[in-house]
Amino acid sequence: MAVNMFGLIVSGRLVVTDFVSVDVNKCLITIQNADDINHVVVFMTGTQPFPEGMAGSVYFSFPDPSSPPTWIYLGFISNDKPSAIFKITKLKQLNDLNGSTAGPPVATGFGFAQPIVSHVAQIGISTEPLAAISQMTADPNANVSQQNNFEEFAIKAAENLFNYCTSFSNNLQQ
Repeated sequence: MAVNMFGLIVSGRLVVTDFVSVDVNKCLITIQNADDINHVVVFMTGTQPFPEGMAGSVYFSFPDPSSPPTWIYLGFISNDKPSAIFKITKLKQLNDLNGSTAGPPVATGFGFAQPIVSHVAQIGISTEPLAAISQMTADPNANVSQQNNFEEFAIKAAENLFNYCTSFSNNLQQ
């Protein structure tokens, strides 16, 4: 797996592509000053496709100084889905509330022992068979809205119309 086939966008920062290979089918990137992260975008740069039938499962880790890292499965990218947006805000909030990393430990997860450093997060990508990845369930706190923009717009417009119309109703009881 070529590490230059992936890129990362942390909202409000420049694009980074300096993934480091940690195994034959695994690579990771470290995100500095991770306390203010809201969303990340993981994408394929287009330099090389995945081999046929393979995809990249994407994992996220906030280090915890008192325990080994826990990798949270976020989702995947593939030749047919070359980019994905993940919401990291709720994962960090759960981490702060629990005093440890969010979600249960990933037994078959990314599995790379990272050095423990404060205020740093890591994104790991593991190349795996697409059939195996399709059976995995992403952390629900990492999903960005599942509605498309039109559905979301229609719901908000209907709610606003209802609120506007009810604002003209008179209370007949006095």
